[in-house]
Amino acid sequence: MKRIPVLSTLALCGLVALPLAQDKKQDDHPPVQQKEKVYKLGSTVDESVKLTDLDGNQVTFKDLRGKVVLVHFWSMTCPYEIVATPKFVALEKRWKDQKDVVMLAVDSNATEIGAERPTGDGAYADIREYMKKHEFTFPVYADHGNVVADLFQAQHTPHCFVIDPQGKVVYAGGLDDDPRGVKGEEADQYVRDAVEETLAGKEVTVKESKPYGCSIKRVRS
Repeated sequence: MKRIPVLSTLALCGLVALPLAQDKKQDDHPPVQQKEKVYKLGSTVDESVKLTDLDGNQVTFKDLRGKVVLVHFWSMTCPYEIVATPKFVALEKRWKDQKDVVMLAVDSNATEIGAERPTGDGAYADIREYMKKHEFTFPVYADHGNVVADLFQAQHTPHCFVIDPQGKVVYAGGLDDDPRGVKGEEADQYVRDAVEETLAGKEVTVKESKPYGCSIKRVRS
């Protein structure tokens, strides 16, 4: 029987072993997959996140650093907002002299704002009329494509988030525990208390509650 030289055999083994070793090394360090960014309770909102109001004015969360920010995902057609809107207007009046509180209403409903930003003098006419009727003086931001709603995983109107001066989400959930507006002064004021505790430098007592309301009407893919 013909004998295979030892050196040739070792070389052959080496050629086979080298790729196996490389494959093992690659398996030990799989590629890192970038997770989609989502802002939950305790998350810090990136400074680059921006909102655009009905007039095209933009604000970023960098602009809002140093403020206590109330983000309220809002709808002009949701029945729950019939109860919630006067409460938000009352909160705005309560904090009118508080320059460190910012209230933002974000409309992410594709059925109200459309999939893309409208142009022309009549843009958002229905929303503007609603704001005038209900005495809104805080801005409404149009979230076309549900970009901001997806970042916060907002599901309902009203779905509320309170963000501290460092940009951290310190409260997420419903406006209060009175979606039908029957409890009056007996209602637990989750958002109001979260804002005022944060303003006072205190830890928020109730950090999370179950959101209620109408579902946000997202753009169909």
